[in-house]
Amino acid sequence: QLVRQKDPSFRIENIPEDDPAVFEMLSAGKTEGVFQLESAGITSVCMNLRPRSIEDITAVVALYRPGPMDSIPRFIDCSQHPEHVRYKHPLLRPILEVTYGCIVYQEQVIEIFRQLAGFSLGQADMIRRAMSKKKHAVIDAERVAFVHGDPARGIIGAVMRGVSEDVANSIYDEILDFASYAFNKAHAVCYAIVSYRTAYMKRHYPGEYMAALLSSVLDNGTKIAEYTNECRDLGLSLLPPDVNESVSGFSVSGSNVRFGLAAIKGIGRSAVQQLVDERHQGGPFRSFEDFLRRMNGKDFNRRAVENLIRAGGFDSMGLCRKALVTVAGGMMDSISRETRDNISGQMDLFGGWDDASPAAGSAGSPSSQKDSFPIPVMEDYSPRERMAREKEMTGLYLSGHPMDEYRGAVRQIGAVPVGSILSDFASDDGPRSFADNQYVTIAGVIASHRTRTTKNNSLMCYATLEDDSGSIELILFQRALDQCGPYVADNQAVLVRGRISLRDEKEAQIMVDTLRPLSDLVSPAAAAAGSTVPVSTPTGNPVSAPAESASGPVLPGSPPSTPIQLAGKKLFIRVPSEEDPVLKRIGLILTMFPGSDSLVIWCEKEKKRLGTRCLLHEGLLLELNELLGPENVVLK
Repeated sequence: QLVRQKDPSFRIENIPEDDPAVFEMLSAGKTEGVFQLESAGITSVCMNLRPRSIEDITAVVALYRPGPMDSIPRFIDCSQHPEHVRYKHPLLRPILEVTYGCIVYQEQVIEIFRQLAGFSLGQADMIRRAMSKKKHAVIDAERVAFVHGDPARGIIGAVMRGVSEDVANSIYDEILDFASYAFNKAHAVCYAIVSYRTAYMKRHYPGEYMAALLSSVLDNGTKIAEYTNECRDLGLSLLPPDVNESVSGFSVSGSNVRFGLAAIKGIGRSAVQQLVDERHQGGPFRSFEDFLRRMNGKDFNRRAVENLIRAGGFDSMGLCRKALVTVAGGMMDSISRETRDNISGQMDLFGGWDDASPAAGSAGSPSSQKDSFPIPVMEDYSPRERMAREKEMTGLYLSGHPMDEYRGAVRQIGAVPVGSILSDFASDDGPRSFADNQYVTIAGVIASHRTRTTKNNSLMCYATLEDDSGSIELILFQRALDQCGPYVADNQAVLVRGRISLRDEKEAQIMVDTLRPLSDLVSPAAAAAGSTVPVSTPTGNPVSAPAESASGPVLPGSPPSTPIQLAGKKLFIRVPSEEDPVLKRIGLILTMFPGSDSLVIWCEKEKKRLGTRCLLHEGLLLELNELLGPENVVLK
C-alpha cells in the first residue's frame, strides 16, 4: 500500500523472480526482516550457499530444520562444486539432481520409493507417513518390501530394479534419518516465494518496507529496536512523529521513515484517525494553537497532547518542547471554555464578542486569525532529558541515543555490543564467540531496574541494560550493590563488567561485578570525538584527578587548553602489601580497562614488583587515585 501511493500500478505478483540484486543482498547476509531468513543460523546458510534462484531459497527453507540440517554442509559444497555431487545409484539422479544429490523434500522420498522399488503413489505416501510418525513396526516391515519387494502388493523391490542390496539398505537408512523431519516442497515453495518477495521489497523499496515492518511489530519492543537498527544500516533515519506528516503506523517521509502516531503512549487509534481526518479536511496545522483549536472536542485529552509534545510531534513548527508542555494544559482549558461560551451564546460584560476574539471562529475548522496565546521563551530540555522523554513516550530514542557521546571511548575500552551476545546464543547451531560464565565488558543505558530482598535478607537488583543493538538483563547481588548501587538509575549510561549467565532456558544475563557511570570514566567531549583524553604529567609526579573546564579535563596549573597525554607512558602504583585486599579491588578495576599498556605494582611490605597490562585511560587514573590516593599513583 505504501508503494502504491507512489506507483498505483505496482503489483507484487509482477516483480521479476530472478533479480540479481535480491540474491546479492541475501548472499551478503542482509536478511534482517526478510520472512523466514532473518535468524542468525539461516543467515549464515544464505551467506555460504549464495542463493541464485527461488529454487535455492526453497531448499534453504526446507533444510533448515532438525534432521535435514545435517545435510546443509554437503548441500552447500555440492552447490558450489557440482563435481562433488555423488549418487548412490543412477536412478537417483533425476530425482535429486535439482538439490545437488541431497534428499530435501517429502516428494523426493515418495519418488524414490516409486522409481527404485516400484511402490505406487499411495503406498509410498503411507510409508512416508509411518516414517514421520516413527511407527517402527511399519518402518521395519517396509524395509523388506523396499529392498526385496512384496508381490502380494505388486511391489517389485529395489533389487529387481538393479540396485544392490547394500545400496538399497543404505538409501533406506538415509531416507529414514531424513523423513522424520522432512518438509513438503509445496509448502517450502510457498515460504520461499514470500521470502523472495519480502527480500525484493527490502532491496528496492527499503523505506516503504521498513515502515510496514515496524508497523507490524508495534507491541514488540525488542523487534522495534532490531528493525530501527536495520533502518540505520540501510541509511534510513527514523524521524520523530509529526502532526503534519505522521499517520497511524510508520510511514515514509522522503527517503526516511516517519514514526507512527499510534505508537505513542496514551494516544488511541481513534484519536489518530480524527487527527488525520482533520488534516485532510482543513489542511496542515499552522501552529500549536491551531492544532488545539481544531482538535478541541475530539479524543485528544491533555495527557495525549503532552505525550505528543514529548515525542517531538510539534518539532517541525520550531517550538520548544518544554514551553509547550508548560502551557498546553492552560491553553486547552481556555479554548474549551471559549468554545462552550460561544456555543451557549453567552456575551461578555461589554455586550458582545470582539471580532478578533478567539471564540469567534469555529473550533472545528482552521482559524485564520493570529494566535492569541503566546508561547513563552525558555530553555528547552537538555538532550538527555529530551531522549528520556522520547523513550518513555515511544519506547525508542528518536533524536539521538544516550550512548552517542560515548561511542568512541566505548570502542577503545573494548565493550561488546549487547546484540552480539544475544544473537550468538540465539544461533541455532549454538554459540561460537561467547560461553556461559565468560567475563565480558558491556556499555549501555539502564532502561529500568527493580530491587528486592532475598531469603537471606540481603538485597539484589534486576536491571535492563540496552545499547543500540539490543537489551540484556543485569543481576546485581549485595556485594555489587554495595559498590555500585548509587549508579543504578534509569537512563544512566554505564560501563559494566560481569559474567554471562545462562539459566533455565532464559536469554543470557550478566552477573555484575562492577558498574560505573560512563560520565565518570570519560569526558563527553573526548568520547564524542572518539578518543581517550590525553594526559602529560612531569616525570615522577603523582597523577591527581584532573579539573574540569569547558573544553574537558585539564591538569591543575596547566593552561585550560593543555591536553593530557598518555601515549608512551608507564603507570606505577603502590600498595601496602601483596596480601592487601586492595589488590582484588584493583583487579576488578583493571578488568574494565583491558589493553597493552604497562602497569607496575610496587608491594611496599615485600619490596616486590608485580607487572600487568592495561589500557592507560583517564578513567583508570581517576579510579586508582580515588582508591589509593594520588601519592600512590605515578605516571612516567
